[in-house]
Amino acid sequence: MRSGRKCLWNNSLTHPVKLTLNQILKKRLKMAIIKNVEMYFAKLNPKRPNAKFNKKNPTWEVQIRTTDKAQSKEWEKLGLSVKAFIPDDGAPFYRVNLRKKSIKEDGEPSSPVSIVDGKLNPVDPDTIGNGSVGNIRVFQYEYTSEGKKGIASVLMAVQLTKHLVYTPPARDDDFEETETEMVAAEAYEHSEDF
Repeated sequence: MRSGRKCLWNNSLTHPVKLTLNQILKKRLKMAIIKNVEMYFAKLNPKRPNAKFNKKNPTWEVQIRTTDKAQSKEWEKLGLSVKAFIPDDGAPFYRVNLRKKSIKEDGEPSSPVSIVDGKLNPVDPDTIGNGSVGNIRVFQYEYTSEGKKGIASVLMAVQLTKHLVYTPPARDDDFEETETEMVAAEAYEHSEDF
């Protein structure tokens, strides 16, 4: 590397790639809003990113779906990695998994994914049920990794337009409500049972 040229790491979703400052300035960066998507498996709690696939750098994530082939083509034009899925039951659909790492390349914590309703009020991320509908904002940038070019998409924000509220089911092993007897400390201090 020539002296005087600063070398930085990009925030690729696959592998880190060394970039010079000139290469970074030439990259096309943009924000995109993906409208009217169904959401599934939202793991967006700021305090609990998903560590299932990467324990060192957990991610906030959501899967977006559509049954509309034209919408899936629009997603492909945005550079999203669209996968067709044919379930055993139900209609075929197209899906995209979107993520945001909880730790930046420089070791600093990332800001969590913003979640709002249609009036831009904050929403509890743990209440987003499968099938909720809304808009997704992603940050996109071009990258080159091992000679292959692509577009990385980082999940930035979710706006719910149809909020299917998730309520965790009651557990079979939970306590049930019962009476509690209160006994003053002096009543049992001299008791032989204690």
